[in-house]
Amino acid sequence: MNNITDSPKFRPFMKQVAIMGGVLLLVALVLKLAGVHYNDALLTVGFGTLAIVAFLLDKIFPTPIKGLDTDSPHLLNIWKFAMKLTGYSLAVALIGLLFVLQHWPGGKTMLYVGVLSLLVCMGSWLYFVMQRNK
Repeated sequence: MNNITDSPKFRPFMKQVAIMGGVLLLVALVLKLAGVHYNDALLTVGFGTLAIVAFLLDKIFPTPIKGLDTDSPHLLNIWKFAMKLTGYSLAVALIGLLFVLQHWPGGKTMLYVGVLSLLVCMGSWLYFVMQRNK
């Protein structure tokens, strides 16, 4: 997978995928609020696309600041952990939200796990910022 993510075209492509997924999700949510039936496929594709982008978040943003890997390997490890945890948590929360909106079983559990782990991510981000500002 590193061969694909190391390509210079990967990040612009993922940005376009995220925009398309967001547009699909917004259209599906507007249709759902308008009471239009049979928009479940749009909702599923929109949430799924954003979940894939979130899952690959650590590949999209590999290092926060130039020179961080040479400054402090400890901070680089915190950054990598925070990016992976944020991406995985966001993906679980998005799929959980999809399950809740579709009334599928297990949605609330996935949503709770995703949101709680995002709170842990906030703690690791705060630790990273405080250590970086020392």
